[in-house]
Amino acid sequence: MKDSDVEVPAIQLRGVRKTFRLSEDRNAKTVLALDGIDLTIRKGEFLTIIGPSGCGKTTLLRIMASLEQHDEGEVIVEGEPVSEPGIRRAMVFQTFGLFPWKTVIDNVTFPLTVRKFPADEARNTAMKHIRRVGLERFVDAYPHQLSGGMQQRVGLARALSTGADILLMDEPFGAIDAQTRELMQEELLRIWDEERKTVIFITHDLDEAVLLADRVLLMSRGPGRVRELIDVDLPHPRFEYDVRGHENFAKVRGHIWQQLRNDLVQQREEEAS
Repeated sequence: MKDSDVEVPAIQLRGVRKTFRLSEDRNAKTVLALDGIDLTIRKGEFLTIIGPSGCGKTTLLRIMASLEQHDEGEVIVEGEPVSEPGIRRAMVFQTFGLFPWKTVIDNVTFPLTVRKFPADEARNTAMKHIRRVGLERFVDAYPHQLSGGMQQRVGLARALSTGADILLMDEPFGAIDAQTRELMQEELLRIWDEERKTVIFITHDLDEAVLLADRVLLMSRGPGRVRELIDVDLPHPRFEYDVRGHENFAKVRGHIWQQLRNDLVQQREEEAS
């Protein structure tokens, strides 16, 4: 096989380390947040990330987006080392990140306007994705007039409108109610099934981590390391029926919970000693 026949990964991390200072004082103590992260994410893969609180999940995602700079190692996006944000990656945040003074259509067209797309092209692209998330009747509404789930759909439409091949999602459904969350999971799976973008998705929810993923990245408690990469052998498309009843769902979920539980128990024992 020729090298040109080998598919280039969406993202590769090589020996990524990150430390934070506890204050702005140059002599302040530092905390190691990420320690030697090596990871390869395939194009079109849906990878979920789960781990104990404080293990560096969000820091890792922000480094992938180049919103945070790593101290050591290398971040490679589609074969090219990166150090700055780029149009191939789009971020979706838990807090929606909408401009409260802009309507739905203006929020979704914003990244296209910044990139100086012609107004008609920007609007047509935005409307395509607004319809995709079922908000065409709310194009002129403001964020405060929308429910939490609707606001998150606006954020998803905005990320999709950029045309980015890689979606970086930081607990995007963490701030919405349980029923809306399940609907959003189905919607995201449907969009992923149609477009097969690469999705990296942080969650604290065990069921969500298994339901969505091709693979689950389980991180160790701080400093964050790759504890395990777990294949999720469940059929697609998963939005057509409830895979939670599948024997492999219970098997993978139980395995992840046991690892997380061990970390939590160890942490409590150390804090009590």
